[in-house]
Amino acid sequence: MLTLDKEHTTALDYSVVNTSIQETLTAIDRFEWQAIDELRLMRDNGYYSDAGYVSFEDYCEKELTKHGGYRRVRDLLSAKKVVDTLPEELQEKITKPSQTRSLLRLVKTPDKLEQAVAIAAKEKPFPTAADFAKAVQEVAPTVKRSTKSEQSQTQLCNSATVSSQLHPRYGESGVIEADPPNR
Repeated sequence: MLTLDKEHTTALDYSVVNTSIQETLTAIDRFEWQAIDELRLMRDNGYYSDAGYVSFEDYCEKELTKHGGYRRVRDLLSAKKVVDTLPEELQEKITKPSQTRSLLRLVKTPDKLEQAVAIAAKEKPFPTAADFAKAVQEVAPTVKRSTKSEQSQTQLCNSATVSSQLHPRYGESGVIEADPPNR
C-alpha cells in the first residue's frame, strides 16, 4: 500500500498508484472475510458473554453499531454460509460478501447454487453482484408476488345475484357486463 505524504509527494506514475489501489482494495476484501471468521468465533464460543452481553445480537448492537450492528453482521455471516456451501473451485469467484446477497436463497439447494455461480463465472472471470443476481434468476426464477389489491381484485367475481326481495328478478344471477366504475 502506498502512503502519501503531502509534503514529500513526488510525481508518481500510473503503475505505482494503480498497484497501490489494487493492493489496498484486495486488503479490504481480505480483512472483511477475516472479520467474518472472527465474528463466528465470537458467536460460536460465546465470548460476548465475558463482557456481560446477554446475546450475540446485543453485543453486535452495542459494540458494532458504527459498522452496521447486528444487521450487517448477519449479512456477513450469511455471506460466509454461501461461500462455505460452494466447492473450493467456485469459492474464489466470490471476492466480497456483498456479492452473495442474491445467492443466499440458493444455499438450501447447493446444486442450484453451484450452477448459478458457474453461469456467472462463465461470462466473467470475476463476476459482480449483478452477474450473480442474473445467474440466480436464470437458475431459479422468482415468481412475482401479487399485492393485496391484486389479490382482492382476483377474488372479486363478475357475477351478481339479485338479493332484494322487492326486485322483480329476485334470486336470479347474471354476469355484470359493464366497464368500471360500476356501482
